[in-house]
Amino acid sequence: MSNLTLITISIVLSGCIVQSRQLNGLVELIKEPPIDLSTNSWLARYSDYESIVYAVSTTKGILFSNNFGDQVLFDGWTLRMVQGMGRRQINMSISDKKNIRSFNRGNRTISSHRCDQWEQKKNQEMVRYTQYCSDIQDYMNSILVNEDGDIAVIRQIVDERYTALTLTKLK
Repeated sequence: MSNLTLITISIVLSGCIVQSRQLNGLVELIKEPPIDLSTNSWLARYSDYESIVYAVSTTKGILFSNNFGDQVLFDGWTLRMVQGMGRRQINMSISDKKNIRSFNRGNRTISSHRCDQWEQKKNQEMVRYTQYCSDIQDYMNSILVNEDGDIAVIRQIVDERYTALTLTKLK
């Protein structure tokens, strides 16, 4: 056998080994169990609508979403965007400038409310943050934090009709 034949056979066989390793790696990726999203599942309630949403961290905050088109963006203190939520199909963005909270559809401001700073109240193992807001009607937004320091419930007004959206962490 000539050296050229041996080199050709070596190249062909080494190519098979590389392809085989690549295939094995791909097969291992496919065999991995899917990510368990149940640890990030929340119950979203808006008026008479309820759905399960899943929390995902983004650069703008925590995005709660599902396959039905429900989306809620939370920046750590305030719900900043709400879309979907059943037949009513809300599409609202929420912004703050100083102590004025604006509820917007597209580029149009629908309503503006005056909101105070968040206040902390401790009771037993839980910490409740509340925010007093006023316009035609006064209301309180709240965030409940459990003993582990994790947010357990977020309840905030998200539209001009003073409808609350509540996100409750599921176990």
